[in-house]
Amino acid sequence: MKTTFIILLFPLFTFSQDQYSTHNLKAGKFKEDSSFIYRLPFENRKKVFLIQAYESNMSHKDERALDFKLKKGTKICAARDGIVTALRKDSDKGGLKPGNLSDGNYISITHSDGSVAHYWHLQENGVIVALGDTVKTGQHIGFSGVTGYSAFPHLHFEVQGYDTEKRYLQLATRFYTNKGIIYLRPGKFYRAVS
Repeated sequence: MKTTFIILLFPLFTFSQDQYSTHNLKAGKFKEDSSFIYRLPFENRKKVFLIQAYESNMSHKDERALDFKLKKGTKICAARDGIVTALRKDSDKGGLKPGNLSDGNYISITHSDGSVAHYWHLQENGVIVALGDTVKTGQHIGFSGVTGYSAFPHLHFEVQGYDTEKRYLQLATRFYTNKGIIYLRPGKFYRAVS
C-alpha cells in the first residue's frame, strides 16, 4: 500500500454553524450561514441519488459525510478549488470486512482556508491528478469505484476543518443544486449546477 501526502499550512477555517444540530442545518434554520458553498462533485447537469447524508443511521452515525450512488467509472469532479495533498490509486480491493477500511483509493484536496475535502472509493487507477496539483472547481479529478469499505460503487465525500473552538472535525457543507443552495438530505436526487 502506497499512500502519499503533502503538508500545507493555511489559516484556520472557522465558522459558527457548529452550534446548530445537523437537523437544523438541513431544515434551513441556520439563517446567518456564511459557510462556503460547494459544487456537487460530479459533472455539470448530472443527476445523482444521495444514499446517505450527515449522521445517517446506516454507516454515517455521528459522521458528517455524504454517499452519492454512482456507477463504476463515473467522472468525479472537484467540489472546490484547492491543492491535491494526499491520494491513493493502486488498490483493487473492496468489501465489508474490517480490513477493507484501509483499501480505498482516494483524493484529498486542501482549500485556501485550510479545510480538506476527501473523495473516497475511487476505482483502481481512477485518480487522474497528481500530488501537488492545483485543481479548479468542476475539474475532472477521478473515477468512482468500489474500493475500500464499500459494498457497491459510490462516492463518499466529506470535508474536514476547524470549528470556532479550534477542533478539527467533519464539517457540514452546503451545495449549489438544481433545488437551490442547500444542505443535502438522503433519499433524494440532486443535479449538479455551475
